[in-house]
Amino acid sequence: MFGKLLTLLILGAAVLATVGVARASHDHMFDVSGVVTTEDGAPLKDAEVTLQVNGPVFEAVMVVRTVKRSTDGTGGLVFAYIRPKRSVKYTLTVRSEGFEPQTVSGSAPPAGHHTLRMKRAGD
Repeated sequence: MFGKLLTLLILGAAVLATVGVARASHDHMFDVSGVVTTEDGAPLKDAEVTLQVNGPVFEAVMVVRTVKRSTDGTGGLVFAYIRPKRSVKYTLTVRSEGFEPQTVSGSAPPAGHHTLRMKRAGD
């Protein structure tokens, strides 16, 4: 009986120690979103958006440094990851055929929301 009680006490202390360690670290959300439009405000579908991150950002357990995506039918873009640091700097570059590339930078938090109006090439 005494052996079982001692085992339960040791296991309970181990669980409490693990919970205490888990609470010491806190992950934060890294959110960057926006919309890409033409100069006249029309959504720009399928524009290539490159996110470059200057700091530790994770998708599950994989470190994210550079990610390329395309805008959706509304010109929308969303990047959402987990970060252990409070603030992480980033750069977004948007490219689309017939338009001049555009780059914006920011730091998250706060969640970065951008409206990028693309200028036609040669105008």
